[in-house]
Formats: sequence, structure tokens, C-alpha cells
Amino acid sequence: MGGVPSIEETREIAGLLIALVGQTAAQVEFCARQCGLSIVQASALLQIDGSLPMRELATRLGGHASNATGIADRLAARGLVERRDDPDDRRVKRVILTTVGADARERLAACLESAPVPFARLTAAQRGQLRDLLGLALDPQTDLTEAQTQAARILGITLN
Repeated sequence: MGGVPSIEETREIAGLLIALVGQTAAQVEFCARQCGLSIVQASALLQIDGSLPMRELATRLGGHASNATGIADRLAARGLVERRDDPDDRRVKRVILTTVGADARERLAACLESAPVPFARLTAAQRGQLRDLLGLALDPQTDLTEAQTQAARILGITLN
């Protein structure tokens, strides 16, 4: 390998990664506000594709089922989603976008697609190289979903 990095080098790399996450979160927050949503509501809308079990929504948001229930309740109160019983298992609740919710999701996605994306400044080869380097930096035993959930919890952000 390349040897142990100095504390200064580690601090610089970590600072750049945190800045990149912060920049991306700020873009998501801006688009959420443009659509009259909180960042959590926006994240949830982006995760709902078709009919989604509440447990799967919680998993996608990196939280607990009780948190997803509260988020779904707030979205339902705004007419953005409906909660229905699963036709195959009445114990399972599913969340489904309403027409209003689908329109809000579409506006949100359009805003995010038009936002300046930091990775767009990189060539395809550079993006691939960055992805590969980040993958190499992670411990091979790392559960990516769990690590992402932990980071989101620590940083106070919602994954999408």
C-alpha cells in the first residue's frame, strides 16, 4: 500500500469529503424548499416509486419504521401520499404517491437535475477513478448501507 497518511493529509481528505457531502445536501435542501418540502419529506418522495411497503421506506431513508410512519403521516396530511393495506398481507402498510405527490416528486427531480452537480465537472474517466478510489479506501468488510446510515445519523442528513 501507500503507507500511513499524515494527520494533515487525513484531515484534508476528510474535510474535502465533508464539504462535498455538505454541498450536495445544500442542493437537495434548496430544491426541497423550492417545492415547499422539508429535506426529509423530499428524501422520502424521491424514495417512493410505485407502491412501497412502509418498512422498505424506512430502510431506504436509513431510519426506523416509526420514523417512516411519522414522515408518511406528514406527507399524507399534505395530500402527497396515501397509505393503504397490502392486498396480500393486511399487516403490511404501503405508501403510494398521489397525483399531487407525483407532481411534487417530478418538480423536485427536475430541480435536482438542473442543480450544479459537483461530479459533472469531472470527466467520465475521473468519476470512475474517484469511485474506484473511494471503494479502495473503505474497509472491505464494510457494510455500505450500515456505514451510510451511521454517517447520515452523525451528520444529521437523510440519504436518498
